[in-house]
Amino acid sequence: MFSEIVDQVLVVSRILRDEGAGGITNIVLMGMGEPLANFDEVIKAIRVITSDRALGYSGRRLTLSTDGLVPEMDALGRAGVKVNLAVSLNATTDETRDRIMPVNRRYPLKDLLAACRRFPLDPRRRITFEYVLLRGVNDSEDDALRITPPA
Repeated sequence: MFSEIVDQVLVVSRILRDEGAGGITNIVLMGMGEPLANFDEVIKAIRVITSDRALGYSGRRLTLSTDGLVPEMDALGRAGVKVNLAVSLNATTDETRDRIMPVNRRYPLKDLLAACRRFPLDPRRRITFEYVLLRGVNDSEDDALRITPPA
């Protein structure tokens, strides 16, 4: 439920304030399952977190991390919420990504990257690609060359 997501922000904010550590500066939606698999509730939570009449956090300080659910990425772009997007890429070929990220079997790299290109971004904003190096799996020189943008 969206209230559980918002409650996490409120609890952490209260703890930081009580410890004199200031407040929350950035929020990343990730780590308890794929956020976009809970699309409607995540959108509600984002609206509460970023609303000036509620928590008032800037969308520039809010990032949604996804494994790459392509239809939901497109829906996020149409939802009218302003958040940063981080995509767990973790491989440079479909063969490797199929092995380590089963979502790739439904939404291969070609489709995922096309969704990233379609995602609406404000000026000076970019999508972050997350890449966990796994020795002998996705850390070859060829992987590095494939992920490096052309000059």
